[in-house]
Amino acid sequence: MDLLGPFERLLDAHAPDALGSALDAAGYLDLLVPGTGPGLEEAPPVLRALGRRAIDLPVAEAMAARATAAAPSDSALADQALLAVLAANEIAGGGEALLDMCLAHANTRRQFGRAIGQFQAVQHQLAQLAEQVVLVRVAAEAACRAGPLPPVPLAAMAKTVASAAVPVMTGIAHAVHGAIGITRDFPLHRITGQLHRLRMTAGSESFWAERLGTARLAAAGAGEPGASLGFVRAVLGG
Repeated sequence: MDLLGPFERLLDAHAPDALGSALDAAGYLDLLVPGTGPGLEEAPPVLRALGRRAIDLPVAEAMAARATAAAPSDSALADQALLAVLAANEIAGGGEALLDMCLAHANTRRQFGRAIGQFQAVQHQLAQLAEQVVLVRVAAEAACRAGPLPPVPLAAMAKTVASAAVPVMTGIAHAVHGAIGITRDFPLHRITGQLHRLRMTAGSESFWAERLGTARLAAAGAGEPGASLGFVRAVLGG
């Protein structure tokens, strides 16, 4: 099947609707298929040959949607688990950035003749922030140790912990910075805004907490004493 020829002729098209219909007719939107490993792969090796092209159409989204529409639900959940682990790692990095910014601000911003970081209340908030940052990082790293195909319970643990930490971390960061944190020129709100978006990406904490609870109830010995500890050890690979 000649896919390159029809597509090359389409690059000069101007109307997005006509281009989308022509791409569909040429079979270009069906080039992605469920892969033998995680994610999607090309049916013929044509995508890399074409390279990237600025087209004002949701081409990639349409290709991915078609490729995953026929995939079984457990495969879709496995892909979502991988995205959840990636989001958890982004939250971990964002939390560390917040901690660095808060420490720098607390050591330089002076009030009543001394740095605000010397006040016990601020120190307590910074300690809480550091606690959440470490918690998210440990959870994200634990999920990454499982390799490129994290088990759903492990991904659920990482994303539940990471998403639940977002409102705590962002709230403390804005409390430490005060009003300057929401000004346009100050970068804090860009990080906190992205963290709130990542909180919902690939499932919120409530979504993954439900999956984690379902996996726990489905595990062996659901009603036995100490079974939950055994489940946690099994999930963490210990």
